[in-house]
Amino acid sequence: MLSLDIRLSKAQVMAMAGNLHHDECGIEAMFTAMKQADNPRVAYNAAWVLSHLSKEDKRIYLLPHYRELVDMATSAELCIRRGLMLAILADMPMDEPDGKLLDFCLTHMNDTKESDGSRSAMITLAARMCKPYPELCKELTLCLDMMPQDSSPSIAAAKRNALKMI
Repeated sequence: MLSLDIRLSKAQVMAMAGNLHHDECGIEAMFTAMKQADNPRVAYNAAWVLSHLSKEDKRIYLLPHYRELVDMATSAELCIRRGLMLAILADMPMDEPDGKLLDFCLTHMNDTKESDGSRSAMITLAARMCKPYPELCKELTLCLDMMPQDSSPSIAAAKRNALKMI
C-alpha cells in the first residue's frame, strides 16, 4: 500500500479504495489515519480514500463511526476539506435526520466562507434528511430561496436537485 504522507493522484486513491473493499482492518486503519490532526497530509489522503469507498463498505465499516464523522464534519477546526467528510456521510443511511448535522447544513449552506463543494454537499444532505418531513422541507425551501441567484454551477445544480427531491 502507498504511503499516505505523499501527494497522491486520483488514480492512486481509487486503487487504494478498491484494495480496501471488504477489508475491515484496512478501513479501520484508514479511519484512524484520518483522525491524525498532527499530520494534515495523512489525514487528508485518508479521508480522500475513505470518500471513494463503495457505498456498501461505508455502510458496513464506517456506520459505527457515524457520530464521530458528524462531529468531525461539523467541527470549526477541521484540518481536512469538509467536502470529503460530507461525501463520506452522504452515503450513510439516514433513517432519521441527525439534528446536529441538519442544523449545521442549514446554517452553513449559505456561508460563502465554505467551499462550493462543501455547500453543495450540505444542500444534498439537508434535502435527504428533510425529505420525509413536510415541515423540514418547508424550512429547507426557505433556506434555498435565500440563496443568491448567481450561485456557482455546482450550488445551482445541488439546489435544483434538492428542490426536485423534496
